[in-house]
Amino acid sequence: MKKKTKKTIQNITFTENKHEYFFVFMNQNPFTSSTFESIWSKHFNDNNALLSFKFINGVKFIKHSKFGTYVNAGRNLTKGIDYSLDYNETDYKGKTFLIYDVPTYFGIEEFNPPKSSGLKLKKMFQYQGFLMDVSEFKDKDEYINAQFSSKNRREFRSNQRRLETCFNITYEFINEAVSRDKFDKLFKQFHTLLNERFEDKQVNYHHLSHNKWAYYTELVFEMLKEKKASLLVIYNEEEPIGITLNFHADTVLFETITVFDPDYYKFSIGKTSIIKLLEWCFENGFTISDFSKGDFEYKHKWGNLAYDFNYHILYDSKSIKSILTSKYIELFYNLKLYLRKKKVNEIYRKYKFLFSGNKSKENTRHSNFKMSNINEFDENDYDLIDFYSDDYKFFLVFIYSYAFATSEPIQNVKVFRSKENSTETYLISGSKKVQQVVFNSF
Repeated sequence: MKKKTKKTIQNITFTENKHEYFFVFMNQNPFTSSTFESIWSKHFNDNNALLSFKFINGVKFIKHSKFGTYVNAGRNLTKGIDYSLDYNETDYKGKTFLIYDVPTYFGIEEFNPPKSSGLKLKKMFQYQGFLMDVSEFKDKDEYINAQFSSKNRREFRSNQRRLETCFNITYEFINEAVSRDKFDKLFKQFHTLLNERFEDKQVNYHHLSHNKWAYYTELVFEMLKEKKASLLVIYNEEEPIGITLNFHADTVLFETITVFDPDYYKFSIGKTSIIKLLEWCFENGFTISDFSKGDFEYKHKWGNLAYDFNYHILYDSKSIKSILTSKYIELFYNLKLYLRKKKVNEIYRKYKFLFSGNKSKENTRHSNFKMSNINEFDENDYDLIDFYSDDYKFFLVFIYSYAFATSEPIQNVKVFRSKENSTETYLISGSKKVQQVVFNSF
């Protein structure tokens, strides 16, 4: 395994092999494209025209009444904004501008206005981001070898092999226009899986609100046509069990939302998805796969570069109003950062979920159970059931976990339910063993 070295430059810590600190210059940023801006404005700006300013190129704005300032189109729904400045223009005078989510690895020029200019810049750290820089690796295997031990690599191969042994698994990477019917079916399943994921976590997920999901639905359908978005889909038969939404810019893949069917959790579909995305990056000349913001353990393990997401405040230092507004914005977002560090946002999301009344009664009903292996049973005491029917959806996680443990093809598995009404007892039977599951037994 390659030895990792850590290097810190301009507050960025990353793993390097040979290369020095780098910038990525965004010539085709999907989050400042006309398609993105128009669809975002339709859903969040009442379809009003976006505002342009001569002194700043590459980004448009809306007027934010709360701060009395100008905020970039897309606000915090982008995965990274870049821009350039023209110091000869002065239409910033008397105004204050807030730009969300500027990654430190983007190729934004150094802020260097002439001394006579009143334009000033404040950078506020808000989030850490993580990415996989694969530019100096020949293939996915070389990258994985550099990141993980041989034990981890065996686990990845074993999980994928078991998934493909137990089910009829296929993979599809969609990076072009698709029929409306196919897209709607995929996105409906995408929404269903996201709901299940966050219901299991018992936290509120803001992207699932009606307005935001309608926005994502329209945005992705249109950006697929421009090859600025993609969907990695893992199917069992014809059923999507894992979906990853990505956006594209030049040679950068932005992994935006990943979800998989929680019934298959034993198979670590999320890891298989990352490996498949790595394959696609190497096959299509993408050198960066960006996990974006959000501090999760898997990003630390898979990423070889950590960077900062900063908010940029551009203001007129010759205007008292602009100075005071910039200070207010800075204090406001520093407070938000402090509260995030204290996990207040996580507590809020949990309480919001609890008071939403979304808790699954079915999950509560089957929260107590006992599992054991048995040597034999009398089939006359049990009824064979169709475990794919809606009545037994809650039981699929047990069946799939059994298949994982035994590497049993799902077509060989039978499930029986006890005829005895006093207990809710099930048997999972395959070619290797029989497992008993008894619910509400204690």
